[in-house]
Amino acid sequence: MTMLNYTTELHSPAAKLTYWNEVMREVFLSSWEVEPAVLPEKFEMRMRAISFGGLVLSNARLSQARVKNAPGRPDRNGSHPYSLYMVSRRQCVMTEHRRAVLEPGDFTLADSGLASSMLTDDPYTTIGLTVPADFLREHVPNPDAAVGLRFSGSEGLSRTASGMLRSMWKLAESGQLPEVGIKLARSLLEVFAACCYISCGPLQQETATARSRRARIKHFIEENLRDPELSVEGVATRFGVSSRYLQMLFAAEKETASSYIRRRRLEGCRVQLADAVWSERGITEIAFAWGFNNAAHFARAFREQFGTSAREFRNQQRGRK
Repeated sequence: MTMLNYTTELHSPAAKLTYWNEVMREVFLSSWEVEPAVLPEKFEMRMRAISFGGLVLSNARLSQARVKNAPGRPDRNGSHPYSLYMVSRRQCVMTEHRRAVLEPGDFTLADSGLASSMLTDDPYTTIGLTVPADFLREHVPNPDAAVGLRFSGSEGLSRTASGMLRSMWKLAESGQLPEVGIKLARSLLEVFAACCYISCGPLQQETATARSRRARIKHFIEENLRDPELSVEGVATRFGVSSRYLQMLFAAEKETASSYIRRRRLEGCRVQLADAVWSERGITEIAFAWGFNNAAHFARAFREQFGTSAREFRNQQRGRK
């Protein structure tokens, strides 16, 4: 477990931003970008980071800047990380559904798959813990409800969580994090889950963010139903989330993402089988045009979905004409 060090000091003003945006992608596993609020030659940023068990603990110092990301940008692993981070200066955090002002010592939860930005008028330092979505949901069932909320670093239980972040970084600096990192991260997330409960109540109810994300994903699926390469894994990668999280999004509607894709393809086939315009086209031809690539699989899926075979259904529709 090696501490990595990054700095803009060795780069020309023209190369600083390119370098630093690459660093942001490498450390935070997502497409965060920095827009400096000062002249390029005056922009400075330093970061130290350490990876352990799929998590990343980081400490960044930067000039006045806006840090932002856009949804739908997959990272290099197709994962969907969140970051729990604490600030040393007043900072404005904006997401699709919230705006919060963090005071020194406060922390918030950032979602790499959600359009958001962080803006400060002064140079500042952050301590952040970047966590894969699946790991976070072991402790916080619905983290989307907490994204962009302000958690005070000066009072209540959230003060304890803020202090734990600081303690984790001190252990990282002293080289002691490898022995206790995962245990401490789990303890921190349990405390964070309690903070969420105090602020929001049980985080089981689906949020507007989750509904909006599912709607965008559904639109993409509908536009690509006829593509035989369309898959849950491919859709997850396209939107920068894990396959497990994608299935969880659809589970709120009592359906998996894979069954949604299959059902919508079958419904498209059924419409064309009932349409006289397509009467000269073979059943297999129609099925393959809707993204199926195995006739036997299509026949079995059609019967399971509609209680009759595709041929019987077509003959019934012809008899009604």
